[in-house]
Amino acid sequence: MASTSFSKRHPIVTVLLVLLVLLVLGAGSTYVATDQGKDLLPTIENVSMHTGNITPDSLKAQMRVQLQNHVPLTLTVDSFRYVTYLDSTAMSRGAKDEPTTVKGRGTSTVEMPINMDLSKAAQKVKASQRDCVTVTMTMDLYTHLPLLGTKRIPVRVDKRVYLPKLPKIEVADVDITHLGLKDGEATIQLRVTNYNPFAFTIKRVAYDFRISDDMQVKGVETKDVTFRKRGTQLMPIKVHFQPKSTPKVAFKALFRAKKTPYNLTGTVTVNAGKEHPKDSEIQFRSTGTLKDLKNIAK
Repeated sequence: MASTSFSKRHPIVTVLLVLLVLLVLGAGSTYVATDQGKDLLPTIENVSMHTGNITPDSLKAQMRVQLQNHVPLTLTVDSFRYVTYLDSTAMSRGAKDEPTTVKGRGTSTVEMPINMDLSKAAQKVKASQRDCVTVTMTMDLYTHLPLLGTKRIPVRVDKRVYLPKLPKIEVADVDITHLGLKDGEATIQLRVTNYNPFAFTIKRVAYDFRISDDMQVKGVETKDVTFRKRGTQLMPIKVHFQPKSTPKVAFKALFRAKKTPYNLTGTVTVNAGKEHPKDSEIQFRSTGTLKDLKNIAK
């Protein structure tokens, strides 16, 4: 009896094997024809970075990527990793496991928040002496293509970002305008330098003025003083001496000015409006002897 062929004895298995061979051949030809599957990947249509709150200490932004699916199959971006850089220095790394679905022949948007602690690069930003830095975000998205496996989609965006600089506060001089046996007064001149292309306001000045061990005057001035953009201005602060301490200070100003030290410290509270929404405190300091002070009896 003639033997029956395998295809006749197992027609269903034969059909499945043929389909499998065709599928493998089709996948292979697709793999070659689509540049190893790269031509089937979603393409990046729009990449943007929108900056939000920026201060000398931190930067917050939002990166947005629009993916275009060119095949009629729904694809899923399973996960992605990202790295943010400040002038080529890596500042933060992270990953996101939430999937993003891109419908066949459709588009989908992926958003990623950027939070950078600029204090880590404070010296780098300060040393650059520039108003702008380059913020770069690189991202690797991963999607699974039928028969071809997991594929990587690289994304990169660069943006020039302006970083506000805190003003420079210095003590220009301390002017003893009146010093008698019963009362006395000094004017502290603060030299304020604004490096930014916008005005800012000093809201509060706190000071601690000491002369040797004989006198200590602490005070706070809360008036708002606005300073113009990119310039240097003087800000006077009035200090009233305590009557009980004045005679000793007056005596030393006349006879021991070179040997009597003074120490002036303080903080300035700065607000720069929408460009710098968070108030910042800047310290100032001046030390020397009474001989160094302006208009005091020598």
